[in-house]
Amino acid sequence: MREGQRIALTGMAVSTGLAALKISVGLLGGSNAVVADGFESAGDVLSSGMVFLGLTVAAKPPDSNHPYGHGRAEILSGLALGMVLFLAGIAIAVHGLLGAGDVTEPPKLYTILPLVLSTLVKLVMMRVKYQAGKRMGSASLLADAYNDGIDMLSALAAMVALGLTLSNPERFPHADHYGGFVVGLIMLLTGVKVARATGLQLMDTMPDQTLMSRVRNVALGVDGVAGVEKCYARKTGLQYHVDLHLEVDPRVTVLVGHDIASRVRDQIKEELNWVADVLVHVEPAPGRYDIPKNMPKLFDIVLDPATAKFAKEPFGDHYLYFDGPTNELSVMVAGSLLLNPGATPHPPHQHPEEEFLLVTEGAGEILVDGKIHKVGPGSMMYCEGNALHGIENTSSEPMLFYYYKWKA
Repeated sequence: MREGQRIALTGMAVSTGLAALKISVGLLGGSNAVVADGFESAGDVLSSGMVFLGLTVAAKPPDSNHPYGHGRAEILSGLALGMVLFLAGIAIAVHGLLGAGDVTEPPKLYTILPLVLSTLVKLVMMRVKYQAGKRMGSASLLADAYNDGIDMLSALAAMVALGLTLSNPERFPHADHYGGFVVGLIMLLTGVKVARATGLQLMDTMPDQTLMSRVRNVALGVDGVAGVEKCYARKTGLQYHVDLHLEVDPRVTVLVGHDIASRVRDQIKEELNWVADVLVHVEPAPGRYDIPKNMPKLFDIVLDPATAKFAKEPFGDHYLYFDGPTNELSVMVAGSLLLNPGATPHPPHQHPEEEFLLVTEGAGEILVDGKIHKVGPGSMMYCEGNALHGIENTSSEPMLFYYYKWKA
């Protein structure tokens, strides 16, 4: 930030010297184009001052009223710079046209010297500001670099116009005035471009997709991340704030999910210096995953249906409350199913886990141990591991049951 402030102050000093030189030489030598370019340089003093002010305010740390920091002051200074260039361009262009009909003496030959000097100096300043702006991610420094580039073009335009008048005053008596108009027009168009670029940043326009891909790749490289559902970013000054939606195994605890999110945030901030902070949302990943070896066991808790994983199946509404290890068991699965009339969740099957099944609503049939049993509210089934079993709703009303499977 201090580097940008030093560059802005240097730019103010350089522009002040060039403005004074061009305006005085232009007035003494009778060149409207040189005077116009001098006023353009005088505008650069104001623009560099706004850049300095924006960078100074942006350097302030976050507070309770500005939790994202004060970085957008720097973007606002870039927008103000664009507006100043636009208005100054109009004024200079109009002045050039109004004076085009005046009969004046041809400018002096020496009036071209400040324009040559200005072109060389602005070339150096443009490169310094552009490289620093890119490195720092500063919208206002980049805007000021573009402004210096336009200064070079305006100086070249003024030199061409002045050169035509000097080479053939009788044929091109007003070329010098039209040169001032061209300088103003260039400033006007530059102001529009700068204002548009900074305005897009204030509207939270997404950064280049290459940058967003880097954020996704860093997140996917963190252990425990199954996928990235969404990834957004907005510029809040010299850096971006990222909004990231991670997919993790839905069976992990809140504590594990929070740990994964924290590691993702820290890794992104460490590897990508243009990211100020990351807001991570944890989402359940689709599909089924192997239980992580280091996954914490289920602690004492009340499992609420609002937090259960819900799936609307063709045969009914399925809630999966838990699927993972407990303090005593390597695998525990608990869920419920509201079974549609006449439906069965699957043909008779078997699995290595033992299972309890409790019917709380409706009526139907349960196959277990090779026998079919009529069941209703309060009926409970138990089957050992690898025993063939199944259930079917034989009534005209939905049938609700809860099941618990485990393996030691």
